[in-house]
Amino acid sequence: MTEARLDTLVSHATVWLGPDDAGGTQWGSGFFVAPEWVLSCAHVLLAHRHREETAPLRVVGALGEARARAAYWVGAGPDPEQDLVLLHLLDGARSRHCVRLSDRIDKPHRVTAHGRYVPHRGAVPRDWSGQCEVNGTDGPYGLTLGGADIPRGASGGPALDRDHGVVAGVVKARKKERGGGLAIAVTALRGFDAAVPVAGEDGLGADPYRALIRAHDQWHQEQATRSSSWVAVQEGLGGGGERRWTARDSAAASALLAELPPPASTADLVSVIGQVLGEDDPVWPGTAPPRDWRDGHGWLYESADGDDIAFLHYLQLVARRLPERSGALRHWVRARAERLPGRYRALLTRTGPAPRKVHADHADPAVAVELRPDVNHPDSRFHWRVWTWSDGVGSARPAGQSDSADGDPLIALPALLSEPLQEAFDYLDTDQHPARLEVVLPVEHFDLDVHLWRCHRRARSSRPLPADRLFGVHRQVVLRCLRRGGPAAEAWLKRWSAADTAQWGLHALPLAPSPYPAPVGTELDVAAPGGVPVLCRPAADSIPALRRLIGFGYGLALWSSGNRHPGGCSTECHELHRRTAMLLGDTGRAAALPEEIRVLRERISQEDPDADWADPLALMYDDPRRPLPTGRLSSP
Repeated sequence: MTEARLDTLVSHATVWLGPDDAGGTQWGSGFFVAPEWVLSCAHVLLAHRHREETAPLRVVGALGEARARAAYWVGAGPDPEQDLVLLHLLDGARSRHCVRLSDRIDKPHRVTAHGRYVPHRGAVPRDWSGQCEVNGTDGPYGLTLGGADIPRGASGGPALDRDHGVVAGVVKARKKERGGGLAIAVTALRGFDAAVPVAGEDGLGADPYRALIRAHDQWHQEQATRSSSWVAVQEGLGGGGERRWTARDSAAASALLAELPPPASTADLVSVIGQVLGEDDPVWPGTAPPRDWRDGHGWLYESADGDDIAFLHYLQLVARRLPERSGALRHWVRARAERLPGRYRALLTRTGPAPRKVHADHADPAVAVELRPDVNHPDSRFHWRVWTWSDGVGSARPAGQSDSADGDPLIALPALLSEPLQEAFDYLDTDQHPARLEVVLPVEHFDLDVHLWRCHRRARSSRPLPADRLFGVHRQVVLRCLRRGGPAAEAWLKRWSAADTAQWGLHALPLAPSPYPAPVGTELDVAAPGGVPVLCRPAADSIPALRRLIGFGYGLALWSSGNRHPGGCSTECHELHRRTAMLLGDTGRAAALPEEIRVLRERISQEDPDADWADPLALMYDDPRRPLPTGRLSSP
């Protein structure tokens, strides 16, 4: 009976889409995820209109109709997660029925696909549903379906997880020759953080995913007391018992989490999940990383301690991270914990606090790109891998690598690395602190201008967001030496410690261009603590000098990547040495230098003429306390 009532609720929230000026013409299906917002497949609309078109369309359901327009696209490519569109109702219209979305990371088994279809030419679209089984996956978000014949027109409709009573997917396509088709897991909605608004749409603000999912959770909690609400009907699924985590518990917790500021970063959220589960890296490859507190809830089902203990523990840790904003959540957790049997309540109270991590300088979150020249084409082709450091040495986590046997062309690297880098930045960045980008490569390629790269993605606004700017303008970008991986030599550690201690400060060691040695009085092997070699020529013209200073254990160096001059030094060189000496003297210690360089690049982007001298400046920042991973990075 409960499944039938849930099917009715799904049907009430399902609509068909068509043009505003032709009644009865159906393009496809969709469904309400919040009172003003309809989710569907992008291809349903793009088969009939241009992606920038703002003309209204018609949304028709069992309980009425309304006008809407396309508001946010997530691509329109071949991958399932790129085939989503969000529609915004016009004229203040609101739906009285919305589906409840799954937060689970595991795939559903039994689903009922819903949609609308036209049974024959000239007929009015009618309601359709069919039972299917999820018999496979297609990438991180695609769910392959077997079972019922999905009719034309059902694309964009919801797929109800019959075992858990929540919508777990969006119907995408039907098989041509036999039953079943393909659905998109609702976890793909997390990709709406990069959604492209249509014609200035801003109904969901700067972070469409969080705004949408929070509005969804708050609406369901507001409706939860009604006997016919989704949450009330969902309560009828599953068994009872004193330790059951109910649909009402889940709805209340999700609504309270929706009132809190978002996590500082995905990495910070993952650390909370990992603490509950007792795992260092609970986000396995192939799962959609969590983005908001509600997403973390979805990792905790069927935990070893029991769902109730795991969920309450998680909510406790979230509340302790936000002590000034989580009073209502803490009160609810205490009240809910009173319903636990005494022995389990004691288990919950023994869970330790979750103080916010205090990172050492060398443990700051960072994204690293290793570029290893191909043996047969060392100047033009590279093998690459990307990893992240969320904390110290042991937190290295793979984030992508090349699969080309001969390496990838140098000219293609900015585009090829764009997607893995953006995913890694999304994982680590906070609003206040973008993760540092560390580029690991041989000194022969130290002139590679990665600080001038940017992520290749569709702009969300005419006014660029920080993430759409050049890497070096909004995040620290430094270079590291590929052939100095592994345990640090004693001289390297000693020189770094001196350069990062305020007692000594930093000072410039001007080096003459190769092949000449350093000037008298500044020999690299006897230089005073805190010395930073400075070269006034590109790395390509200074390879012997760079190798020499690395051999003496220097982890810091500055050079001009654009100051090519075949003859002797000029006034430009003297100005570079003078300016870098002032910069290093003001900076004081190694840990502050990457941010000082970033600020200079930002000033250059703002056309500050007093910063122009630093435009060709490059920085080697090779911290021995966080050695480069050797071999392949391990994955769960």
